[in-house]
Amino acid sequence: MSQTAQPQLEALEDAIMTRAQELAQEFHDKADRQRDSILRDAAERLHLAEEREVLIAKAEAERHFRRVTQASELRLQARLDQLRWELVQTVQARLAERMHGLRADRNEYRAWLVKMIADAAQRLPDGELRAEATSDDLAWLAEEWPTLVAEAAPGREIRLAEQATWGSGGVKLRTADNRAQIDNRFEGRLARYEAQVQRVILQQLFPSDVHANARSGGPQ
Repeated sequence: MSQTAQPQLEALEDAIMTRAQELAQEFHDKADRQRDSILRDAAERLHLAEEREVLIAKAEAERHFRRVTQASELRLQARLDQLRWELVQTVQARLAERMHGLRADRNEYRAWLVKMIADAAQRLPDGELRAEATSDDLAWLAEEWPTLVAEAAPGREIRLAEQATWGSGGVKLRTADNRAQIDNRFEGRLARYEAQVQRVILQQLFPSDVHANARSGGPQ
């Protein structure tokens, strides 16, 4: 090789080495960028997965909280209904005691019976009526019956049955053919007006509770 070609060869080798180093650096930089991109993508996917897990856990916790809360509310409502019903029963028992106490005052009780006989006679169809009284009242009512009927329903024929009916007070009237009747015994009136009585009691006990009611006659 001539002395003139030697420098040219060395220059070519230097150029090749320089280019090789540049390419190596370029590939190295590209690899670094790809690695960084992969790490970023992996970190983002991990972050999203963590967020999904957190959201899922949070949603499950909220569902569990709602279930627990609803169950507690149902138990509380059931207990309130039970207490409300017990109060109604207590007041109704006192009402029954008050009605029974009415019999202790003969004059007041007699005036009430006159009203009950007049009410039934007015609402029952024309014709002969039959009256039934309780065993505690039958004896004295039999003595005063004509006078009571004249006061309560003048012009109506109302016969007092000789056999006593069940109950703690009051009187029941029916037609002779037994097709219609009005039960004004204590127990009959309480049964007939039970829903209305309960509603009034609840309105007095819980005036601010618009949902207060007898809930189908008692606790479920």
